[in-house]
Amino acid sequence: MALRVRRRYRLRDSPHRVQLRFSRECRRGCGGPFGAVPPLAIHPMRILFVTSMYPTPRFPLRGIVVDRTAEALRSTGQEVEILALGDGSPIRYATARRRVAAAVERFRPAVVHAHFGYSGAAVPTLSVPLVTTFYGDDLNGTWRSSGGLTWKSRIGIVVSQWVAWRSTRCVAVSRQLREKLWTPALRRKTTVIRDAVLFDLFRPLARDLARARLRLGKDEVLIMFPHDASQATKRVWLAEGAVCELQKRNPRARLWIVNGKPADEMPWYYAAADVMIVTSALEGGPSSVKEALACGVPVISVPVGDLEMFNETAGGMYAAHPTPLALADALGRALDQRDLTKKCLLPREFELSEAAERLMRLYREAGAS
Repeated sequence: MALRVRRRYRLRDSPHRVQLRFSRECRRGCGGPFGAVPPLAIHPMRILFVTSMYPTPRFPLRGIVVDRTAEALRSTGQEVEILALGDGSPIRYATARRRVAAAVERFRPAVVHAHFGYSGAAVPTLSVPLVTTFYGDDLNGTWRSSGGLTWKSRIGIVVSQWVAWRSTRCVAVSRQLREKLWTPALRRKTTVIRDAVLFDLFRPLARDLARARLRLGKDEVLIMFPHDASQATKRVWLAEGAVCELQKRNPRARLWIVNGKPADEMPWYYAAADVMIVTSALEGGPSSVKEALACGVPVISVPVGDLEMFNETAGGMYAAHPTPLALADALGRALDQRDLTKKCLLPREFELSEAAERLMRLYREAGAS
């Protein structure tokens, strides 16, 4: 069932208590934490999100970025309806076409926005513009433990290229991901809009307070791995090898795998960490990197995903070759140079409201095409 909600964030004192409050204030000119409503909110745009990336009871963190993007748009006065495609067989993308057509007929959106390449396959031919955002696996494919890409994800890449071809405009979450599109024409109509964060939620918090809250030892050196360790593409074995090397110099170090925690509790987990590590074989533009930097946690990463981040976050990101020894050296440097009085390491241009404004410009361009 499609969800149609107008709501805004009201932030309490601590980030884990973010609550959603239904409100008509955005229609009267209150922008909440995303800023004041611009003049375009007087004539709100209707936007239909179609996505397989959406939180469910089984996967509460899946697509949380999509939900937060919808909130940012609603806070500027837009009307956003979300049609979640759910879990299951890839056949669901074909069978969902009737649901999408019915939602378009009822909701009358100005634009349909598919989140994740496969989701665009659920959108039938329409008279309204289709915008598709690519996030990573849809264009990169899915890594398997034995090396190389799974055959299922290879087919998914072909489907995503087809979706890009039939879309009016496309979005990629990093320049590197945009380069995965096969033709110059597809790349020309694709805008890079990188994953952004809500700075009121992801902000530096006291490490000792966070560790007491999570019942962690004060003297441990925690190397945070905020990924699903069961996914082969995340290469947890490489992170484990790096920390084993680090322990030869710093016996208190340990790899801290954090996954499946409530989304709004994550700032406390970042606050408790000393550094974060990324060892993925493939990435689009991981949100966890931006969240960690916003919380003042340095990130050690192999060259993957949003590579511009290495130059834009001075003292925040450390690049390393994908070997245990090189990663351990980078971890050691980050630990030696870290500031225990944490401060935000992420440029303010990554604020979620900025991403929402860029999306609105893109929607208007798509409508004028």
